Amino acid sequence: MENINIDVLFTGYLIFLRVTGLVIVAPFFSLGAIPRTVKIFVSIICSLLLFNAIPANAGVGAEALEGPMLIVLSLKEVLVGVAMGLVAQIVFAGLEMAGALISLQTALSFANMVDASSQNQSSILSTLFNMLGVLLFLSIGGDKMLLSSLAKSYEIIPIGEANVAMAGPYMLEVATYLFIVGVQLTTPFIIVIFLIDVALAIFARIMPQANLMFIALPIKFGVGLLILMVMLPYFPTVFSTIFTHIVDFIQGVMQVLA
Repeated sequence: MENINIDVLFTGYLIFLRVTGLVIVAPFFSLGAIPRTVKIFVSIICSLLLFNAIPANAGVGAEALEGPMLIVLSLKEVLVGVAMGLVAQIVFAGLEMAGALISLQTALSFANMVDASSQNQSSILSTLFNMLGVLLFLSIGGDKMLLSSLAKSYEIIPIGEANVAMAGPYMLEVATYLFIVGVQLTTPFIIVIFLIDVALAIFARIMPQANLMFIALPIKFGVGLLILMVMLPYFPTVFSTIFTHIVDFIQGVMQVLA
């Protein structure tokens, strides 16, 4: 009876570690505005709910408590949760990158504000894209999707059997999507600002005495805001399409770790 109780407690402990790893880095759950005590409470509740949902043969015996095996298993479970949350967070990093690139092109990079999600200073558009992305992520049930993927991970990756060494190459492959998202959202601004730069270069050749610094910044700022106003109604559809790849990335990382 004592061994059974130890097995149950140790299995629950490892479930809690995987859930905590996901909560630490996953979108919405990792918001800096959410207190740590709330995150720990959410991790405990999810662990209790998942304890009865995982397969019966997914537990680890009490012999794993001996020696350094406890540390190895603990690290594996934390890394599995972190890997699942990180591939979802990469998409939001792409949105922040797009906001930073647009701010750089339209002279909005001079104005920064504190981002509630990371508690760090970032450009206004990066914060706007991140907040809009979180709202749309919740509207399409992204939080439920992450939790359902976490429950399914115990069927694909039993406790203590994750091959974390294979996660690195796949994470680098997923990271390329960050740049794809950033460039795709920024392309209209890059093209228009490039044409403005060409026009200003021709204007500078015609009138060398003109001060382009005072002319270029207001033009780029005004044109950038105009493009942003035109594109803003289409952002929810674009972001929702981008978020559909999160499920594929999470399933991919689970297959790699299995």
